[in-house]
Amino acid sequence: MVTSHIKNKKILVVSGGWSSERRVSLKSGKNVFKSLRKQKFNVFFFDLKKNNLHKIIKLKPYLIFNALHGEFGEDGGLSCFANKHKIRITHSNQISSILCMDKKLCKKYLSKFIKICTPKTYSSNNHLQFPLIIKPNYGGSSIGVKVIKDITSFNKINKKLLKNYIIEEKININKELTVTVIEDEEKIESLGVTEIIFNSKIYNYKSKYTKGFSKHIIPANLNSKDYRYLMNISKTIFKILGCKSIARIDFIMRKNNSKNEFFFLEINTHPGLTDISLAPEQAKSRNISYGSLVKKIVNTAYEA
Repeated sequence: MVTSHIKNKKILVVSGGWSSERRVSLKSGKNVFKSLRKQKFNVFFFDLKKNNLHKIIKLKPYLIFNALHGEFGEDGGLSCFANKHKIRITHSNQISSILCMDKKLCKKYLSKFIKICTPKTYSSNNHLQFPLIIKPNYGGSSIGVKVIKDITSFNKINKKLLKNYIIEEKININKELTVTVIEDEEKIESLGVTEIIFNSKIYNYKSKYTKGFSKHIIPANLNSKDYRYLMNISKTIFKILGCKSIARIDFIMRKNNSKNEFFFLEINTHPGLTDISLAPEQAKSRNISYGSLVKKIVNTAYEA
């Protein structure tokens, strides 16, 4: 339950920002704002830009709802800001955010605690096996993800740019899957496993955020053993990485003879909250309304 004193305090939904995911962040933030306002919270909307960060201090919010995606929101920047100014904030703290945002580091860190498959990561000068995938190491929303078919195509890439990219083997996948995990009254709970079907070669930005370009199947078409495995491993990953409030964890599945192999791809500590986002859809499948989901996130805001 959200206590009455939180409901009456000033909540500032911070979205927008300056990352490549600004447009999606604004959609998420506006949805959150409308939902909280409808539920009679003392809520205000704030479009963050590089030249107005100081205005947050003047507004004196009791709590920040972090609706940013990408740089400064997901990398712990806003959490550090809130910490400095003693403002409560939703989502994962700065340490967890930094760890989860760095795809290479996150995979390496997880491998020390649990046995989990991930696509092989290459350095730019070791024995590459084509085709392969390159994607921004710190980015989200599948922006900048490319399939590289051969060495000729690879050599055309600006090598300076590769310093900020992760290079992975391309798995011949049979399913693209995702699990949303939430913190609810001090319990960690997986909401469900969604199977994503799309027409493009990869699950890209257009497929994610354009109606009709992808299809979500929940619950995913998996046997009960595999479904339980993904639900449980997702909670474990959430805990190991020190996440708070909500996160979405992406997997791919490959059939290997009679056995299904699951590969961890990445974790998103600020999953989208738009009309067509996966997290609210999974919540809905568990009879958790959008408004209830947002309230749960507010209720897990921590003292900075």
